[in-house]
Amino acid sequence: MTQRQDDAYSRAIEILQQLIRIRTFQPSGDEKDAALFVSSLFPDNKVEKKIISHGNNRASLVITIPGADRNRGIAITGHLDTIPAGDVRDWTYSPFGAVVVDGCVYGRGAADMKGGVTSMILAALTLLKENITPKVDVVFCFTADEEVGGMGANALLGGGFLNKVEEVLIIKPTDERVGLAERGAIWLRIKTWGTSSHAAMADAQTNALSTFNKITNLISELFSGEKKHDLLGRSTCVVTSLQAESDLFNVVPHYVEGTLDIRTLPSVDHSLLLQKIYKATESMEKDNSPIHVSVEVVNNRPPVGMDESAPLVQSLQKIYSELEMPWEKTGINYFTDASILIPSLGVPFAILGPGDDMFFHQPDEYVRMDSVIRMAHVLAHYAKSRR
Repeated sequence: MTQRQDDAYSRAIEILQQLIRIRTFQPSGDEKDAALFVSSLFPDNKVEKKIISHGNNRASLVITIPGADRNRGIAITGHLDTIPAGDVRDWTYSPFGAVVVDGCVYGRGAADMKGGVTSMILAALTLLKENITPKVDVVFCFTADEEVGGMGANALLGGGFLNKVEEVLIIKPTDERVGLAERGAIWLRIKTWGTSSHAAMADAQTNALSTFNKITNLISELFSGEKKHDLLGRSTCVVTSLQAESDLFNVVPHYVEGTLDIRTLPSVDHSLLLQKIYKATESMEKDNSPIHVSVEVVNNRPPVGMDESAPLVQSLQKIYSELEMPWEKTGINYFTDASILIPSLGVPFAILGPGDDMFFHQPDEYVRMDSVIRMAHVLAHYAKSRR
């Protein structure tokens, strides 16, 4: 490694360490602290900066490198918030110490998503250092609240910051693979009311618990004829909580409340799916009086998908080849800001970044610095090659 490369490597570590040490975990977020730090890394006379305040020390940041054509743009977006650290006794290294061991940086958010944010920063700084004027605007978006409600992504749309954007790269820990499909998510809170009775004399037709189970089975059956997706498998429906009015062994409860986590493929239309669910529960009520059912949608994130033959994907494949990086597609099983941005913008996208998605929400979360730097090269090449 040359002295120049060594200096760049050390600077990259310093940026990542500082990001990890700035605590931006949910639910408080405090992403404004990180947004101000990232903003400070860029000279005012070379970029356009906009801090989007969400209140309560929460904010998103937009850094725009002006292109030759100011009427067009591309966006590279990543989030600043993290999940909580949990019990610090489960960590080998301090979750906010940003300790470097054998080329890996440890800490909460190292992989999700501060390693990726560092890649974004390095790519943007590379464009400025090389004094490159891109063909179109390159909009780097650092969002708040990706892990929960997506307030940052929604603010980008509501503020018109992405109106000129023609392509979007969503940075997430994919272990450098390129995500071309993302599962949708529907969270339902289902309440059922029936008739309380002794378990030895229960009537299945008025049993609130049996009704809840019938509904979950019915929803699962809606996906029975579904074709398996190459990257995502099949849609799923999982009961994530269940509470009954009574916890006695011999009493059938009058009231049951539970939550469902439904994960869908890009082929699933959420509006149509919810219509089918509402229709089925209404029919169940009608046929099983005095059963009553309430279905509440708590979260609705649509799935998104891309074709491998799309120009954006082909462009990324070429960049990977030029950088001598292995090319591998993947599917994203959790929702990201893509579920908010892509359905609204209707533009091509890809999801990629440093960090292993199998371990990023666990104690001793880490990211490899060589991966952070490689992904920075990918993003810089992408921005420079966009026509």
